[in-house]
Order: sequence, then structure tokens, then C-alpha cells
Amino acid sequence: MLEKILFDNTANILLGKMLDKAALSQRVISANVANVGTPGYRRLGVSFEEKMKHALRPGLTKMRRTNQRHLPGPDSIRKIRPEVVQIEDGYWNGINNVNIDEEMVELAKNQLDFNIAAKLLNGTFMSLRTAIRGRR
Repeated sequence: MLEKILFDNTANILLGKMLDKAALSQRVISANVANVGTPGYRRLGVSFEEKMKHALRPGLTKMRRTNQRHLPGPDSIRKIRPEVVQIEDGYWNGINNVNIDEEMVELAKNQLDFNIAAKLLNGTFMSLRTAIRGRR
């Protein structure tokens, strides 16, 4: 029962997926930065946003929505996993296609994404704790 309350909420599943994506992105960006001087290294990225946008499109779920602004059911979202992909963006620094400035920007964006998802998910748990304990 507790598992259903905590983890069957579509918004919480989305936030969990965002945290998964941020964790994988952190590893990928670290690998790119570590290999900035490695000849022939190919920059890596994380594929996630397009799959999530596709899953959130109306009409893809078996559930009936009473309002188009409602999120789809958690089943289609649960199947989505962030994946590591090679990036071929045309940039070449003479050694490889890693642009350290771009990696630092991606690192900052990723940190913001992680912080937002963590704070929102923390708010959910704080609400549950307040409901369990009651107001004092």
C-alpha cells in the first residue's frame, strides 16, 4: 500500500526519470571532459527528452483523460530510460569533437535540472511526512 502511495504518482515517476537522466548525464559529461585531449574520442550525450516528449503526447495511453492537460498514465513513462549516444555535431578541434566550453555549459544545465527535480520530489516527501505526523 505504501509503495502505491509513494511511487504510483505520475508526477513522481517523471521526477524520478529526470533524476535518472541527470545522473547519467553527469557521468557522460565527466567522460567527455576527461577525454578532451584524447585523439579520436567521440563526444557522448544522453538521449531522453525526445522519448519523454513522445510518451507525454496525448492519445498514446490506454487511459482516458478528461482534460488534455492531464498527464498520461505511468505505464508508458516507466518504460523510458535515458541512453548514452554518440554526438556528431560537426565540431572538430583538431583532436576530437569535444568542446570544453560546451561541456561546462551542459554541466551547469544538468546541475540545475537535478536540483529542480530533487527539490520537487523532496516537496512530495515533505507533504507525506506532514500528513503522517500531522501539523504541530
